[in-house]
This record gives sequence, structure tokens and C-alpha cells, in this order.
Amino acid sequence: MIMNSLSQGGGDRVAVLLANGLADANIPVRIVLLRDAGQPEVRKLLDDKVSLVSGGPPMGIKLSKNGQPLGHRHLERLRGIGFIRRQIDEFRPAVVFGGSDNMAYLTARARRRKDKGIRFGFKLTNRLSRPNIGPGRRLYRYNLFKFIFDRLDFVLTLADAERDYVLSIHPGREKLLKTVPNPYVTDEMLADPKPREPGPPRLIAAGRMVRQKRFDNLLRAFAQIKHSDARLTILGDGPLRPMLERLAQSLGIADRVAMPGYVGDIIPSLRDSDLFVLSSDYVGLPGVILESLACNVPVATTESFFAARELLGGVSSCAVVPIGDPAALAGAIDDCLNRAGKRPDLRSIAEPYRIKPAIRAHITTLAAIVEELRPSADAHARP
Repeated sequence: MIMNSLSQGGGDRVAVLLANGLADANIPVRIVLLRDAGQPEVRKLLDDKVSLVSGGPPMGIKLSKNGQPLGHRHLERLRGIGFIRRQIDEFRPAVVFGGSDNMAYLTARARRRKDKGIRFGFKLTNRLSRPNIGPGRRLYRYNLFKFIFDRLDFVLTLADAERDYVLSIHPGREKLLKTVPNPYVTDEMLADPKPREPGPPRLIAAGRMVRQKRFDNLLRAFAQIKHSDARLTILGDGPLRPMLERLAQSLGIADRVAMPGYVGDIIPSLRDSDLFVLSSDYVGLPGVILESLACNVPVATTESFFAARELLGGVSSCAVVPIGDPAALAGAIDDCLNRAGKRPDLRSIAEPYRIKPAIRAHITTLAAIVEELRPSADAHARP
């Protein structure tokens, strides 16, 4: 499994859970990191039976103490191709698997003619499209993924809606695309919730503080809601934290907004909240939304993932709004809080994403991919 690093992101946590589940099923697993980086909290989740190797220290030109080195991605990925190939030669896997769409190109480039007996693929963890990009960027992404799809044996999508969208752009790829549920939900999350302490409405959001998550729009929406006594907690950290803190001050809401940083276990925070809010511009299928539903916490979200309306559109206590519209998000938050006393049990929505069944689905899907391609291994060899 190819990863950039083990970061605070939900996708990295899912990758660790999947690797652990494969190892528990006596399937040898090696995680190949492009760089020596990772959160100790995430590494602690990794089972000792999972092999973990890294390509080396971060590369690039360091311009500031806290910022990423200039050019690090290109240099680390260039180094990573050779490193991944060496790991393939040493480990001899049945499957080489990019843990996210960010690793898709690298996974495709690492494949050689002599790897014809190995299946290569990746998991599509973000929307294939990006909102608000120009025609040139759209054409580039189309050709990039055409190049990738032509060189791989499978792509795992997280929802049928995402699969359908990919096929609308890249028709004829039905055999390549397989939908599997990601492992998110634990028995602890699905346990009967305890009554919340009385007090003002409590909102929660979580994620890396980067532009994609649009926490700036969340703060603008929070400043507009009618429930002026509500409190907002944003869990996570990242390069935009200083800007978000300044924005909260300028909007006059800093005294009602908490940013405590990264939290390894989000469940206690979810259980103490009345509403989870997702403000992203684009994501795949956000694990934190399913975790919220598993904890019986309603969700107000932007239409940042294709399964949003499929998953939540018919749920009275939840809401889906267009991306990039703080006023619409504010209205959705108010509507959800107004219905707080009438919400149905949301846990059944999250049931298919329980960790053990989801891992079994991955094993079944990957085993079928290996078996169905085995008779024609020579025909499926890629340059």
C-alpha cells in the first residue's frame, strides 16, 4: 500500500485500519511511505504485523520553520518511483495499491513489464473532478486520469454515485471500477448515546486546516446563524490556523469558537455535540460524517461529495447545501438545530461502514481481482 505519509487525515487512518484488518486475516501487508513523516497518534494505531518502510527524509528547499519545503512533492515522488519498485522486488506482493488518488499516478508509473503477475490499482478518496476549475485544468485532469486508468487493473470507489460520475467522464471503464465501503465505524460509535449535558447548541467540525476544507466559509456561516448562543469547535491543525483565528476575531465570534488542535479520538467530542458541519469544497466520502451518524449526531454538509444527497438527502435532521455558500450553510445549521428534538435514529445509515464488514469487502474484492485476472496475466501486462 503506497502512502505519502501517515498524517492526521481521515484517509490515512482508514489506510491503517485496512492494513491492520488485512494483517489480522493473515494477509502480509507492507505500507510504503514516500517520506519519513507521520503523526505518532496514527502510527500507534498500526498493528505490529504490518510492515512499514519509508523512502527517506523530506526533500526540497526549506524556506520557513513551519512550512513545507519548496518542491518537496516532485522530488519525493521522483525518488519514490525507484523506492516503490525496490519494495515490489523485495516483498513480491499480489497487489500494489495506492492508498489515495494522490498516489494514483505514482502507482501507475511504478509498474514495469516484469510486474505482469501483480495487480495494480488505487482508491479514489477524493472527487475525480474539482469545482470551480477552468477548462485547461479540467482537460489536464481528464488526460492525467486517462493515463492512469490505462495502466491499472482496478480502481476502488467509495460510493456508487462516485463510480457513476467517473463513468460519465471516462465511459467504458466499468470493469476497472469497484465500489467498496471504507472501514470507519466501530461498535463503540454505535453504542446507545448518553444524554447530553444541557447548554447552548454545540457544533463540531474536523479536518486539516487547508483550503480544501473551507473552514473560512464555516466561520462566515457560523457568524450568520440565528442561534447566537451556539458554540463551534474545529478539531484539527494545519497551515491556515493563524488565518482562521484572525478571521474568527474579525467576525466577532472568537469567544464562541474553539480550535483545540488535532484529537486522536474524536468520538467523545462527537457525542458531546448537537451537529457536525462539513464545509469542504471537495472530498471523497468523508469518514467523519459516517462517524457522526454512527454516534447519532446529525450532519449539515456542502455537496462536496457525490454521495451527499444519496446518503443524507432524505434525512429530516440533516442538510445538504451547495458548496461555497456560507449563507446557505448558515440556514442549514439553523434548520438542523431547530429539528434537534425530533431527529430519527441515524445509526442505521452508518451500519454498512462498520470496520469488520468493510475490511471483509476489501478482501473479497481484491481476491476476486487477483483471481479474475490470473488467467490473462500476460495480456494485462503494462509498460
